[in-house]
Amino acid sequence: MTVIKEKHLDRREWYTDADRDFSCMYYKDDIFHGGIELITFTGLKEPETVDTPEGSLCIADNGYQWLEIVPEGGHFAVTAMFRDGILFQQYIDITLRNEVDENGNAVFYDLLLDVVVLGDGTPQIVDTEELEEALSGGIIERDVYELARQTAEQVVETWNLHKTLIEKKLYEYRGLLR
Repeated sequence: MTVIKEKHLDRREWYTDADRDFSCMYYKDDIFHGGIELITFTGLKEPETVDTPEGSLCIADNGYQWLEIVPEGGHFAVTAMFRDGILFQQYIDITLRNEVDENGNAVFYDLLLDVVVLGDGTPQIVDTEELEEALSGGIIERDVYELARQTAEQVVETWNLHKTLIEKKLYEYRGLLR
């Protein structure tokens, strides 16, 4: 069944403290304000892979890092994945709302629609069928559906216009928590 899930910045829904180290902070600059967190995988028993339009991709293994960014008052949450210090994947959850406390701990409410930045740097909206199912199943109203679609389109447009700046900021934010 399709549902809007509450997710935590530290990804406790998926990983235990034995699987990863994490640190977080509230951060504000001229581009962003909200929670940022760095997860470093240290105790995974096996790598985690996902299917992508480009084939199977390992997204988590020991030594990999995920920079999680949740803008306060925003409608998206970014997961920037690093392997050997190199950014290799970006996954953006489109959210109903984000809640960020003064320490940077954050919770977001996943609206099922996502944007993934492919290996060639092309952003692609994915999981549209899950959003459609939520609308037709009465889980979300039309205004929430429109919010998700518009936010995903804005994320893609922003990425296309500011790719270099976004990537620079991802490395910068990662450096704050290393």
